[in-house]
Amino acid sequence: MGQPLADHGVFYLGAHPMAGRECSGFGASLPTLFVGASLILTPTEQTPGFAVDCLRALAADMGFGQVVLATPKEHDRIIAYTSQLAHVVSSAYVKSESLKRQQGFSAGSFQDMTRVAKLDEEMWSSLFLMNRENLLLELDHLLEHLGEYRTALAAADEGKIRALLRQGRILKERSMAKQKLRP
Repeated sequence: MGQPLADHGVFYLGAHPMAGRECSGFGASLPTLFVGASLILTPTEQTPGFAVDCLRALAADMGFGQVVLATPKEHDRIIAYTSQLAHVVSSAYVKSESLKRQQGFSAGSFQDMTRVAKLDEEMWSSLFLMNRENLLLELDHLLEHLGEYRTALAAADEGKIRALLRQGRILKERSMAKQKLRP
């Protein structure tokens, strides 16, 4: 997307709406899908300011709650954590033998954990491979932390389990406070 297009008044500006559903197609569309959502813009050094301003205005007209500017590398690094890792975890989670027996035993937390397992495997496998280094890093972090829980459970170390859960709760609360979200 280089100079030849810019010579004709066309500029590339990556945009990633942080809104989606596990369904696709026109029949699954929602008029309110973007309302309150974030839109990530990834301008490059060649992207003129007016192009960013134009997309900011369009995002506001569409109801987006905020526009976040990031470099393409920063976008990929954070998306590995906030989106791609969740899809991997959800897909792995539903592979438990217990899935066959969960009906009547599950509620909100089960739905939260499994919603994104209903995915387009062709699209997501391509996305995972394009962002492989970042996603592997996040998987390594997750496996390390899961190992801490496993070790504490195997040792029946209630104090350690409590400490791990407390640490997770505090990190989530701090993250929500920065975003001004409610629990």
